[in-house]
Amino acid sequence: MLAILAVTAPIFLLIALGFAAVRRAWMPREGAVAMSRYALLFALPALLFDTLSKRSLDSILVPDFLLVYVSASLITYGIGVLVASIARRTSPLDNAFFGMGLSMSNSSYIGYPLVAQLLGDSALIAVVMAILTEVLIILPLTLILTEFHRERGRGSMLRTLGRVLRTVGTNPILLAIAAGLAFSALGWHLPVAIGRTIELLAGSAAVVALFAIGGSLAGQRVRGALGPATAIATGKLVVHPLVAFGMLMLVPTLDPTLGQAALILAGLPMVTIFPLIAQRYDQGEIPATALVITTLLAFVTLNLGLWLWGIGVPG
Repeated sequence: MLAILAVTAPIFLLIALGFAAVRRAWMPREGAVAMSRYALLFALPALLFDTLSKRSLDSILVPDFLLVYVSASLITYGIGVLVASIARRTSPLDNAFFGMGLSMSNSSYIGYPLVAQLLGDSALIAVVMAILTEVLIILPLTLILTEFHRERGRGSMLRTLGRVLRTVGTNPILLAIAAGLAFSALGWHLPVAIGRTIELLAGSAAVVALFAIGGSLAGQRVRGALGPATAIATGKLVVHPLVAFGMLMLVPTLDPTLGQAALILAGLPMVTIFPLIAQRYDQGEIPATALVITTLLAFVTLNLGLWLWGIGVPG
């Protein structure tokens, strides 16, 4: 456990430092927002592009991993929607965000540094495939369900799909992945000066992103609806990794290191934009509370899961 904590503790300490910096007014909340935008628009895209463009294409997309992770995420999403609709009897709008909260991990900000330190650079392709799952499947699915619910009866299906495609297609992380895959497939290389600039940007991604998470949490208001928020947190930190573990049992041919990466990624807190997206549909209160609860509990559940599954344990 001490060996695991030596890896995970600095990640959560950086989040805590960002939280304290904003909460104690050592830096304005707008500063944390700016850092988050820097990570989203520059540092993380550079990191993903740099990782992908230097690998062969056949080593990047692993069908067995995609089968495990996509299936686990969709099954967990379905469980979330089903539980919300039966137990809470809420609208399809609420149910869609309940499912998103259970199944969309923070693979970019937390997953990347965690997988890199626990499993090494060879496992980082798992992070890329997880991000593709979240950006190309879970996020569009949520947006489609919410937009169709909001526009129901107005005959605007094509317009709704167009909005979803624009949202997904302009995501800077997805664009960086697409560019990295293109460079990998075509064997292209950047000029030395630009390549080194990308490397410098990539090197700042982990610290800035983790600090920004803490700063964003400091700005979240934990108000009522603790019951549903706790249910989302439980589903994200327990149900999602357990479903991923079940899928790994059904796909024994997956490389063990990538299988461990799938468990790590499934056990992460949800993506930090979860309450921001929900807020656009007047659903931000429960997601914001769930994000704070999940991030706090993740330090315990993630370390316990790593220990139980023997991930990151020497020997």
